[in-house]
Amino acid sequence: MRAALLRGARQVEIVSAPRPEPGPGEIVIRVDAALTCGTDAKVFRRGYHARMLEPPCPFGHEYAGTVAAVGEGVRNVSEGDAVVGGNSAPCGRCDYCREGRAALCDDLTFVNGAFAEWMLLPRRVVAHNLHAIPRGLDPIIAAATEPVACVLKGIEMADVRAGESVLILGSGPIGLIFAAEVAARSAHPVVFARTPIAAETARRMRAHDVVLGESLAACHERVREAAPGRRGYDVVIEAAGAEETTQAAPALCRKGGRVMLFGGCRADVRVTWSPAPLHYDEIAILSSFHHTPRHVAASLDVLAAGRVDIGPLLEAPVGLDGLTDALERMCSRELRGKVPVLPHPTGA
Repeated sequence: MRAALLRGARQVEIVSAPRPEPGPGEIVIRVDAALTCGTDAKVFRRGYHARMLEPPCPFGHEYAGTVAAVGEGVRNVSEGDAVVGGNSAPCGRCDYCREGRAALCDDLTFVNGAFAEWMLLPRRVVAHNLHAIPRGLDPIIAAATEPVACVLKGIEMADVRAGESVLILGSGPIGLIFAAEVAARSAHPVVFARTPIAAETARRMRAHDVVLGESLAACHERVREAAPGRRGYDVVIEAAGAEETTQAAPALCRKGGRVMLFGGCRADVRVTWSPAPLHYDEIAILSSFHHTPRHVAASLDVLAAGRVDIGPLLEAPVGLDGLTDALERMCSRELRGKVPVLPHPTGA
């Protein structure tokens, strides 16, 4: 089979490899569609991921496919089933799993290798984080299950409620999925966007208001004025993983508001918040990482129902041979959406 292999910084090679065979509890899927994401671009640029990827290694983690082979003992799926798997599965035994916080599992099993014709899913994913694709759902849309699951968990932890004002700092695909789901919950999403293209996409993703500016500092007052009543926002979601937006987030909250730190900043980023306004205005600082099997299942339902339409986020599809170019264009910000990677030629 053909598969993408990450060898280092800006080094992705399409190689020929044996088609995997499932062991006990495992399955092999034919990858019908995979999607790129911002994490893929960062990994491509850096050449590794501290928690998930050490080159040389398979690459890609948002996927949908068809079960091609089933290992001994697997009972929950059969050959020919259309499935989505999470890109991780928790152990179910550690303290965090028992507390219902599976994203913090001490022994998460991560899965990569979606940029390939065939993909092996390990026993734990098959047992705990594998889901049937509803009939009629396009595999390209189903492949977005993982990022939508992360957003659902973030919104749940921020406790977004109907009627609330929600500022989303970040207009990449994740920020705009937040906008769509916030709107679906009858709340009022406002998106800060840095480019006209991002602003237009935000409107297509159901943002009620968009504030356009090259930097948050340059349009801080316009962002505040977009809040209903101009008293600050009920919830501020930092979805860019940037120092500027993380630093600014608490000051854009109303009294009693919540800040959700969702974007993953670099380890060397430092911000300086005064504890006094956080204390006296009772502003809660929250964070959310990754997803759980429960959120992956809910995400697939959301996509199947059309509650979140990721169509505006999709770039033109490519085959495996177009993957490196797509990642380069993502790194240069020429492409700002998600690129569908279709490993098999049409009709194959």
